[in-house]
Parts: sequence; C-alpha cells; structure tokens
Amino acid sequence: MPELVQPTTLQLTMDDIRPLPDKVTPKKRPASIVFNPSLCTGCGTCEMVCSTQQVQAVDPSSAAIRTLRSTQNGNNFTLVCLHCRDPLCIPACPSHAIKKDAQGIVRVNQAICTGCGLCALACPEAAPMMRPGGGPVIKCDLCDGDPACVKQCPEQALTFTRGKKLGWIRLIRWPVQALAFFMLVMVLAGTFCYFKAGSFVMACPTGFLQNLASTKVLLLTSLGAASVLILLTLFFGRIFCGFICPFGFVLDLAGKIIPKFGLPQFLKSRLIKYGILAGAVGASAGIGCQAFCTICPIGSLCRSYGPNGVLTGFQMGILPAVAALEMGEKRSWCRYFCPVGAVLALAAKFGFIKIVIGAQQCKKFSCMKCADVCPMGIIDKDALSQGISPQIPMSECIMCMRCIDGCAYGGAKIRFRWQKSAPKGIKI
Repeated sequence: MPELVQPTTLQLTMDDIRPLPDKVTPKKRPASIVFNPSLCTGCGTCEMVCSTQQVQAVDPSSAAIRTLRSTQNGNNFTLVCLHCRDPLCIPACPSHAIKKDAQGIVRVNQAICTGCGLCALACPEAAPMMRPGGGPVIKCDLCDGDPACVKQCPEQALTFTRGKKLGWIRLIRWPVQALAFFMLVMVLAGTFCYFKAGSFVMACPTGFLQNLASTKVLLLTSLGAASVLILLTLFFGRIFCGFICPFGFVLDLAGKIIPKFGLPQFLKSRLIKYGILAGAVGASAGIGCQAFCTICPIGSLCRSYGPNGVLTGFQMGILPAVAALEMGEKRSWCRYFCPVGAVLALAAKFGFIKIVIGAQQCKKFSCMKCADVCPMGIIDKDALSQGISPQIPMSECIMCMRCIDGCAYGGAKIRFRWQKSAPKGIKI
C-alpha cells in the first residue's frame, strides 16, 4: 500500500506578496500641481478639501497637502508631492509600497505600506505625510487627474498643468546649425578661418593669436576681423558654439547615436583647453606658422569640401578621432579641449547676458531636466537636488538654450548680467 503524502502548509511572508521594485522607473512626467507663493494667503482651504478626499472628514492633519505659515514674515508655502522624474521615496521604501504608474503619478499602496516614514525622510519636500494616529502614509495622487485642492483654491495659488509642450528653440536651432554647416562647409568652402564679404571680414580669434605670435606683426584689419566673434560673444554669449560652429553640429549629430562610456578623470578638466590654446600660441611663435590650424577640426571640416579640399593623409583621421570623444561625454571636445572655445570662454566671462535657473515655478529636485539636457554638463545637479538655484558659468555655456527649451515651467531664463532678481517664471 503506497504511503500517503501529507500536504505541506504554505507560509507566506511580506516578501512573497509585496510587488517587486521596477527595474526602470518611468521618466514620464504627469500633469502636476504648481504653487505660486505670491498668491497664497494661508487660508487652509486646500488642506480641508484634501482631507475630505483622504478621510472623508474635515481634518487638515490628515491631508496630503500642507500649508506652512510664517506669522512673522507673512509668507506662506504649500508642501505637496511633485511626482518627481526620479523619486527618492521609491528606493527608500523597504516594503516597495511606492510605485510610479504609466501616467507618471507616484502612488502609495496603502495595503502594504507600514507607515515607517522612511519615504518622508528621503523626500526633500517631505511630501509623504504621516498619519496623526499612525498607519500608512498619506500622499498626493493628484486625485487621479482632477485635484480638488486646485479647483477649490480661492486665490488660484495652485495650478494644475502639464507645462509647455512645444520646444520652439529646438525647432530653430537645428535648421540654423544645418544652414551654417551648409554655408561654411559646402558653399563658402574653407572660409571659417578667414571670411570676407565686401567690407565685412571675420577671422578665427585663435588663428589670429597664432598668426600674431608667429609673425610678430599686428595688423589692425586682422584685429578687427578677429574681434567680430569676440563682440558676438560679449553680446550673445558663446552662441557661435551652440548655433554656428559646423563641427559642433557634427558633434550634436554624433551624440545622438554614439553610446557614452565616460572619460578618464584626468581628462575631465575644463582648464585643458586653455593649456592647448597657450601651447598652440607658443608653438606658433617657435615654428613661425600657425601650429594648431593644420589639425583644427573646425578648420579641417570647413576645408574638406570643394575643389580645394585638403583633407588628405593624417587629416583624414582628425574628424573621426575628435568625434569619437563623444563616447566619453556629450560635447567632450567643446568642454575640455577646444582652443577656439577657450578664447570665446574668456570673452563670455565679461558678456552682457547670463542664464539663470530658479524661477518661482522651477521644480528643482523633482525635475532636474535642465541638468540632463545640458550638453556641457554645467548645471549643478547636486544644487538642484537640495532645492538651490545653481550658478551657471557663462564661460562654459554654449548658449544652445536646451535648458530653457526643455523646462516645462519657465524656471530657466536669459537675463542681463546686472539683473540680480530671479525671474518669476511663466504664467500657466
């Protein structure tokens, strides 16, 4: 007679029933609540309305939105979940009760939340609210796309918006870059180093310095020609690098398809380009000709087309070799090595304009898209993560304006250098 197999008792633990963390957090941002502190009176209507959604009673302590009031200064500030692009609360939750759905809304699974409060500690905004009597945390879920607090705010200090959708600067930059490439490389072949149209003359300032060092002769016409790009930089920043430089256009295209592996740390110094500039000028003085111009990727690209194209021999390897630096970081050549950019960077230090990030509607730590899209890597992500407006070094900014174009809330603006106040942002 066969033995009877006794059934085993199935024991489940929290690890068995809790959902596994997502390997990839969706980057999609939902419509979100924008707070305007200049309109808030601290009336508390938002708290009362939200609490009725959370606990079906008027109990501001149970609301997912919190108004901080300063009786001394008369200022008010509202705390509410901003549904970050990379939420810190998700990895901080030990029970994996917080997830970001397909719409980008960060939600708390009340069934498995233990109310430990680690999410509130991890959130820079302290948006997850602890219940007065304990239990699962309370957090804004945007009322599934129809937030009651926004509709009931008597002063309209809360706005429900998806921000701007169309990046119009990008629609201008790419055609301008393509046109500049076509003109400098294919039509006016070989003319970037020295271009003359009637009485208008423009010369590369780096080439001018090398020529001055090699010949020991200063010609006012050459000085005036080299000053054109310097004056352009003083008034508009390094817009040549972001909109006109033909090699910059090639790098932007290459950056779309070349994977990034990172550069060795010893190459990641923005002072290297100044050393290359000094070396080029010094070498020109020693050998009696423009030392760097023969290998300059910008000049080589401009001289590569047409009947007088000179891309032969070792020059054939210049463009792909420099473009391969894109495997390190976006615009690696422009960040660390370009001597032409070094001259323009010196001029940009004394320019008339600047880019500021930190308008009232800037999301800072919850968004940080401006830092992600900046090809020069000059927007301090650590400052944004701490809610601090980063200082943009205009000597390194190429005025591509991707940060302005990519900000959905008007937090990035162009200002005159002497303007000290932060912009107010856009009216949504």
